Amino acid sequence: MGMVLRIILLLITIYSFLSATLLDNQINLQLKDESREVKELYSLNGNRPLWIGHAKNYHSLVDALNNPYFNYKGKVFYRDVINQYGYLLQDGMDLNQNSVELATLDIALTKSYIELTKFIVQSDVDWDMVQQKIKDLELQDIKAVWEMVRKKVPSTKRLFNALAKNDIVSLFNSLTPLPKRHSDLIDALEIYRAIPTKLPRIPYTRNFSGLKFGDVDRKIAKIKERLAMEGDYPKESGAIYSDIFDEKLKSAIYRYKERFNLEQNGIIDKVTIYYMNKPISLLIDSIITNLDKLKVSPNKFPDEFIMVNIPDFTMDYYKDGISNLHMSAVVGRDKRPTPIFHSKMTYLELNPNWNIPENLVRKDLIPTLIEEPDYMEKHNIHVFYGWKDKKEIKNLDINKLTRYLDEKNGHIPYRFVQYPGDDNALGRIKFMFPNKYSVYLHDTDNKSLFERRYRVYSSGCMRISKPFQLLEALKPHLKSSDIAQIDRYRQTLKNKIMRFTKSLPVYTTYFTVFKRDGMVFFRKDIYGYDKMIQDATVKDDSYMDREESSILNEEYSVY
Repeated sequence: MGMVLRIILLLITIYSFLSATLLDNQINLQLKDESREVKELYSLNGNRPLWIGHAKNYHSLVDALNNPYFNYKGKVFYRDVINQYGYLLQDGMDLNQNSVELATLDIALTKSYIELTKFIVQSDVDWDMVQQKIKDLELQDIKAVWEMVRKKVPSTKRLFNALAKNDIVSLFNSLTPLPKRHSDLIDALEIYRAIPTKLPRIPYTRNFSGLKFGDVDRKIAKIKERLAMEGDYPKESGAIYSDIFDEKLKSAIYRYKERFNLEQNGIIDKVTIYYMNKPISLLIDSIITNLDKLKVSPNKFPDEFIMVNIPDFTMDYYKDGISNLHMSAVVGRDKRPTPIFHSKMTYLELNPNWNIPENLVRKDLIPTLIEEPDYMEKHNIHVFYGWKDKKEIKNLDINKLTRYLDEKNGHIPYRFVQYPGDDNALGRIKFMFPNKYSVYLHDTDNKSLFERRYRVYSSGCMRISKPFQLLEALKPHLKSSDIAQIDRYRQTLKNKIMRFTKSLPVYTTYFTVFKRDGMVFFRKDIYGYDKMIQDATVKDDSYMDREESSILNEEYSVY
């Protein structure tokens, strides 16, 4: 009996070897026309199958391909081929009989693995094209900057090691930038993908004067239904909504307007309905574009940092991943955009002097002086010859300046300084993070700008609404001797620089969709960067709808 069993086991081993050899041969045959990365991956595995016979890796990859967390654009990534031959992975599969198809399947899985990894790292956006579009703004005399954090695709060795450990999901997770923000956007994407793409428009006429609390109108039921889909209005049993503008609708409209940065007037006006009538597909595109932006953002933020989100006109001070301080900000207008970059804050300055940048002297100050010759005297602005000479020039002849209106006439040889005071453009404090763009955070003499919804009035710097609250939060970064002098300097106009004992990272960002307080916010693409990204996205038909992709979730008994 023992001899018979040994013979049977030997025959099975020989059969398996012959079958495996046929499959190996087919893989080698088909590899001839494949890319270098594919060949390298198989070479690291001795040119044997990477997926056939490795059930955990197979299922991990198929799940990831169907998971919007990783594949949020639903790209095919050879899923059509995987779907076509996946049925072979079942009990009693004949490696000998189906070696051609199984080799095709194994290689398709490998290619999808490589392509999905590239997508997780870089998406399908041509980032060089985006940078060129930003650079081309110089033709319109707009100096725009976006310092993208470009990441390299992992080496084939790293890809193979993940396969060898049977843990490709850990690799995918490690490559996903800013996981919390990424998850928030994926959640938002799922909310809006669940809304029907073709919703009936909410009608209104040209003379529509709006709806207010207490009004009764047939439109109101449709408005409530739409708001319920987006999570602003509570869903009612039986999906029957009343035509009355009630308290719940009042709260829902406030929330909706907050999310879309609309005027909080308590009225459902034309603008509100215009936004509600926007195609859901546009909102989905915005979410996807912001997921793409994460690919050129830092992989993670530090425990403590400051972030300015330009389209939201806000600044946040984060500690341990939580915003400890949130405030309004004024950012650069579209012709003078605030640069997107990161640096480190190293000092602050109380009662700052404002050394007016040359481009502002040329574009703003000289034209103003031509119209209003005593402007400098009125606004405490002083002029010096160059940056080394400390002797002030009295009674500067304005006619000497007019030639510098044209950049072609060279560098302006004068230095213009606004001394500390209540009308100083920098206010009473500025926070410095040295950079080549000469931008920083500062107070302002014009507080009324913070009351506006679209706060695009600066020349690149960021004015903040609560600068002294930020100072209070940053005291741990100052020497105790400097902290003791703060109140004294605030009572005077004397200039004082206070250096940090430890630098603080600062990030300027451009997120037009984000989650805050459990809500999804949408902001206007003020600089047009979202459109640039969408225009630079690879256009192809390699997308699979949800019904097709669901087929890939079928379980095969052997796997």
